[in-house]
Amino acid sequence: MRFVRAFACCVLFCVFAKAAAAQASSTPPDGAIKVYVDCQSNGCDYDFFRDELKWANFVRDRLLSDVLLLVTSLRTGAGGNEYTIAAIGQDRFKGRADTVVVVADPNDASDVIRRKLARNFGLLLAPYAARTSYGPKLSMSYAAPAAGMAASAPSKDRWNFWVYRVSVNGYSSGEKQQASSDGFVSASANRVTNELKISTGANLGYSQSRYDLGDGTVFTNIQRNYGGNVLIAKSVNNHVTAGMTASYSFSDYNNYDRNIRVAPAIEWNLFDYKDFTRRQLSAFYSIGMTAVRYQDTTIYNRIEETRPQHNITVSWNARQPWGSVNMSVFGSQFLHNLSYNSYGVSGFVDLRIAKGLAFNMGGNYSRVNDQLYLRKGELTDNQVIARQQALATNYRYFMNFGLSYTFGSISNSVVNPRFNGSRF
Repeated sequence: MRFVRAFACCVLFCVFAKAAAAQASSTPPDGAIKVYVDCQSNGCDYDFFRDELKWANFVRDRLLSDVLLLVTSLRTGAGGNEYTIAAIGQDRFKGRADTVVVVADPNDASDVIRRKLARNFGLLLAPYAARTSYGPKLSMSYAAPAAGMAASAPSKDRWNFWVYRVSVNGYSSGEKQQASSDGFVSASANRVTNELKISTGANLGYSQSRYDLGDGTVFTNIQRNYGGNVLIAKSVNNHVTAGMTASYSFSDYNNYDRNIRVAPAIEWNLFDYKDFTRRQLSAFYSIGMTAVRYQDTTIYNRIEETRPQHNITVSWNARQPWGSVNMSVFGSQFLHNLSYNSYGVSGFVDLRIAKGLAFNMGGNYSRVNDQLYLRKGELTDNQVIARQQALATNYRYFMNFGLSYTFGSISNSVVNPRFNGSRF
């Protein structure tokens, strides 16, 4: 019996010793550069980055880092993503900055994307790591092409930059006294070059909800909508774009049997468009005609009407080491009667205030005085509760805010995926 206990103790000792050694091997070496990754794009797998770049010390706060990796992304014409990675020196490396651009194809799997990002993270961090005490222990390798392989010439795009997409989605849920089902179909055709952007799309949606009210009455709410849109934008220079928008829609909720809008538009950006991922201050203006035929007579006793309308939106977006800001002021107005208008403000702020302390706030507020589409007549209580039709209002708002404070270990880079699938 004593032999069994002694053997068990030896086994446990070996297991814990091996675990301790494994954890020690996954801990960054002393003097490793402290890195903070600020990425809000698809493909940013933080656990994967920590596991791949064990020689870097990933910390939980920007103000505690030697290097900030700021990742922003834009949609490419083919439907993929262009990632801009900026390595910004902090503390002892302040004043140094490097940038690389990584393009992910639309069919790239998430593992391919995260490996592309991790590889370029390593390339950007290498010059910083080389200045540390363990720099001489780092090495780089080059994957040369197979012998005899010649660089292929760029192939001609047989699609002429056009990208097509079709999507079909369905949802269903229910229980004893209620059930709902939704279906959505969409299609798009886009062509994007540096000089011209053409975007077209069509969609079809159907939603049905059933409620058993318990007294033998069953209330069913059906919402249908479909439509299409076209956008054409021509680059004038690095700050100005001109074009037009057109749309067609049908909507049970908004009482539209047919809503057609055509409007020329212009956009001006204070900063160069190449800086779009990091900062922009733009103004968008359109003016055109809106022709509507309603499903039912409106509160203004109209069954159809054609009205001139204009819209303006001024936006300021910034993504910097201290956080991000997205603000916009918008408004629209029917020109036949200027009292029919809507205007408002929306925004989101995410600030790193101090070490471990972060604050975010967002929302929107708008004044609504242009509901020309409202149906005439009273709605039942069930229709109001189910939001079967748009309701009269003179304002709308939404707001969210949060404050977080993190403290403790700043450089725990251990990755442990156990029990990730548990439901607690």
